[in-house]
Amino acid sequence: MKFLRSFRTMGKIKSDTISARNAISELVGVDTSDKQNQQVEFSYTTEIAGMEAGRQACNQMLHAVSDFSSAVLAQANKFPDIAYKIEKRDVEQAQRWSN
Repeated sequence: MKFLRSFRTMGKIKSDTISARNAISELVGVDTSDKQNQQVEFSYTTEIAGMEAGRQACNQMLHAVSDFSSAVLAQANKFPDIAYKIEKRDVEQAQRWSN
């Protein structure tokens, strides 16, 4: 929730590496590796109608959320490198204009 508040209150787009690292710091701190193969299991699914379908739906959702989290983290990890390249380009352009 804190990340969403930060995202909504963001101002200018910045191309420096410090801002990029700060932007992804909360995401990088989230470890999803131990959540990869978690499953929901019920011992009494045969006795209650719909419990097996509910269990399967929960497991599909867990898998989808895990995949989504991994994809978001992979993209977030690209930000510092992109910011470094943009920052370098900005410095080069500024030097050309000052000459």
